Amino acid sequence: MPWTKLKNIILIILVITNLALLGLVAGPAVRNRRVVSRARADAILLLRSRGVQVEENIVPETVALPPRTVERDLTVEERAAAALLDGPVSVEARGGEVYRYFNENGYLQFHSDGTLSAQLKEGRFPLGEDAAAGCAALMEKLGVRGSIVEETNGELIFRQEWEGWPLFTQQVTLVCRDGCLSAIVTGRQLVGRPQEDSSRTTISVATALIDFLNGVNALGDVCSRIDAIEPGYVAVFTLSGPASLTPVWRVTTDTGFYQLDAVTGAVSRVS
Repeated sequence: MPWTKLKNIILIILVITNLALLGLVAGPAVRNRRVVSRARADAILLLRSRGVQVEENIVPETVALPPRTVERDLTVEERAAAALLDGPVSVEARGGEVYRYFNENGYLQFHSDGTLSAQLKEGRFPLGEDAAAGCAALMEKLGVRGSIVEETNGELIFRQEWEGWPLFTQQVTLVCRDGCLSAIVTGRQLVGRPQEDSSRTTISVATALIDFLNGVNALGDVCSRIDAIEPGYVAVFTLSGPASLTPVWRVTTDTGFYQLDAVTGAVSRVS
């Protein structure tokens, strides 16, 4: 048999073998996706049968956010303070794991529980024509991304985000005077780089929906419609060790707002 024909036969055999191996690997994954999708659809039907209307398109396809941890890093804090204050900073340890970073442009103070405050030199940090955009840009210099969620009488509430997802517990009030940022008060921010926490796993979408229904009932509440589900994180800080970022759903219903822990399935009311 000519070598060319033999080579073609070998190539065909290799292609067939690779396709067979791909089928063996992909088959279980495809079946698993079908099972998960079916369970999600069944859970939606269960809610409807219990009098809770929910549109399928507002229910996430997966619980996509993994649990994370964040170690406090004083070097990162100092670098962030220097970036916002536009120059090298001095450091003052104020006790109780509180550190203040300062120069002639003001100071930033970080606590171990994520509390952040700042007092800035008057007129030194102009915001431009769009105060919200200017504040967001200054916070990004600090290494923090997010958005303004409320604005009242020169005070803007800035909520932090991680990779585009909201950190519901990490927000601060930005005080603006005469078109400039003058202070940061009343709140927490997360400065650092979260790492995935392999010690915790999330529940499935179907389990989350059923846990939500049972949790609302356990609270003694009644709702007849789910209007929105917003995935995000909440942060929990300890006196020692890393902070924990837990994935949650913020659920808007016709009668109130709830938070579902996507690790434990626990449901609580939120304002």
